[in-house]
Amino acid sequence: MTRNEAREILMQILYEMDTTKTMDLETAEKLSQERLSGNHKRRGLKLLTDIVRNLEDIDGEINRNSRSWKTGRMPKVDLAIMRLALGEIKFDEGIPEAVSINEAVNLAKKFSLDKSSGFINGVLGAVVNSNE
Repeated sequence: MTRNEAREILMQILYEMDTTKTMDLETAEKLSQERLSGNHKRRGLKLLTDIVRNLEDIDGEINRNSRSWKTGRMPKVDLAIMRLALGEIKFDEGIPEAVSINEAVNLAKKFSLDKSSGFINGVLGAVVNSNE
């Protein structure tokens, strides 16, 4: 499993947890153990745990930096992608911010609407710039 494949799975787990309203540590652990393999299992669980524990702060940053949509009205796929990217930016020092944003844009191009990649890039860029 590559890092990109693991990132896709993590985005899908976040999407599933949001749509089923099971955004909790138990579900994060169960799904990461089932779907991730190798070194990605440990890294993925840590990232999911950090995202779940800090979800209110992450969503707050998205809301403050999104001009048009708030998290409650965003497409769930876009929200999962941004939560994952912000989790990487905030809690995984081994991944440069620009890489997390670029990977989020690539996920949006693959899994979301045509306009989503630009929207996600703009929001994540604004978050990073506001924290500098």
